[in-house]
Amino acid sequence: MGEYANGNTAELLSALEESLSINIGNLLKERDIEAIASVLLEDTFRDTDIMRKDSLDRFLDYAAFKAKTGIAYIPSLAYPSMRIIDTELEKKIIDLINEHLYPEIVLRILKYFTKNIHDADSNLNVALLIRSDAIIRSLYETYARFRRDVFETDPDTRSVNVKRIMQASPRTDNSVASPLDAACRLKYVLEFIALNQNVEHIYSREDLLLSAVR
Repeated sequence: MGEYANGNTAELLSALEESLSINIGNLLKERDIEAIASVLLEDTFRDTDIMRKDSLDRFLDYAAFKAKTGIAYIPSLAYPSMRIIDTELEKKIIDLINEHLYPEIVLRILKYFTKNIHDADSNLNVALLIRSDAIIRSLYETYARFRRDVFETDPDTRSVNVKRIMQASPRTDNSVASPLDAACRLKYVLEFIALNQNVEHIYSREDLLLSAVR
């Protein structure tokens, strides 16, 4: 746990309480990976307001920003993406997402992809950082759930799972929690992931068909 062992994490968190949020950039730059994970997770557990972004949400936002302002990575013209310029920082973020912040990071990733209505292409920038089979399987299972919800006849029932993943109020208008739209966003992400790594043991191209409801 590096210099945060033996109570030092609590001391750092106490010092950061005066700030509205942890400075993610400084944390990633100045601390070792286990210490970063410890601070992010402990700060997240202390934040009980699910309607605002916690440290893991802000960490994903930071990773997305660094990728969006990075260099182009286009394995196919249908899937234009960006990746982080600093390879050392990129590796640290990848390790955090896929190992040190798992499983707590999974819901934040699902929420990020599901809520990103207006700039869905930028989801690929975060998807490029995902390596874990467990996270990819969660993405696929959520996609399959949304796909089934499309055929629910009751509007409130149809949107309830999307709202849960978005951590939106039940009173949120159903039009912004469409399971079809959310499924399409996750399908795009899953197709992109399949371009970059072998996921045949999790899903196939046929499994991603919107008509393939089981």
